Amino acid sequence: MSGLLHSGERAAVEPFRAGEPVIFIDRKTRKYLAILSEELRFNLRGGFLHGVDIIGALPGSLLHTSRGEAVRAYRATLEEYVLLMPRGAQVVPPKDIGYIVQWGDVFPGAVVVEAGVGSGALTLGLLRAVGSSGRVISFELREDFINLARKNLGNWPERLDARWEVRHGNVHEELAGLSEIDRIVLDLPDPWEALDGAAEALRPGGFLLAYNPSVRQVDRLVDAVLSHREFKEPEVSEVIVRPWIADRLRLRPSLRIVGHSGFLTRTRRRSPVEPAEDLGRGGDGGGE
Repeated sequence: MSGLLHSGERAAVEPFRAGEPVIFIDRKTRKYLAILSEELRFNLRGGFLHGVDIIGALPGSLLHTSRGEAVRAYRATLEEYVLLMPRGAQVVPPKDIGYIVQWGDVFPGAVVVEAGVGSGALTLGLLRAVGSSGRVISFELREDFINLARKNLGNWPERLDARWEVRHGNVHEELAGLSEIDRIVLDLPDPWEALDGAAEALRPGGFLLAYNPSVRQVDRLVDAVLSHREFKEPEVSEVIVRPWIADRLRLRPSLRIVGHSGFLTRTRRRSPVEPAEDLGRGGDGGGE
């Protein structure tokens, strides 16, 4: 299925086809994800929907469940798909995926190493960012996560698999065997263990990013980066999104703020012309 189904006017006028991820939105704005098939019998809180009644309909169509509840059907965006697709591990949320792609300067044509894969949420964002001329090499220790990520990628209609290579193995052991890598993105509990291998694999000037939920993990990683001769000073950030309620009666912050999900640490591999002095690496004990 062509990725054109998700772009411009064509996405609005093409009827739904079997195999597509579709979002149903009910009267309470709850969202449900389904992969269309003729055999689909999808259970919402307000009854069932049948795939044969949806295939051939246009996005935005009003449908009625077996109990008469009205729902709208739309093609899933990547954000919706990532949030609602099957998961075996906690996924990196869209707010952090977008920041990782921008902050890590993941560009079309880049070769990116990722570890681990989890359910494939970050993988999808990286694959879209590297474009048709780029490549993502993913490492994962758990075969069940690899299988789930393959399934989730296979159900996404852009067909990004051709630019993806997944390896069942330990990135700490295999990074040093790689070279000419543009970016490394680590979603691991111990990213400091990967620094030596990353120094071998990354191009000079290439970025390493780590995603961790715990301050103690970040503290240990920062200390390791500051002690490593091949990396420049680390930067730490986190993304907090504050949604607002916007209707005819209300315009105020939502009570459900999308707060902490993980910390991001970024460091750049030094260029050969840069000395590895420890200038500015000890801190001055002051403020900004």
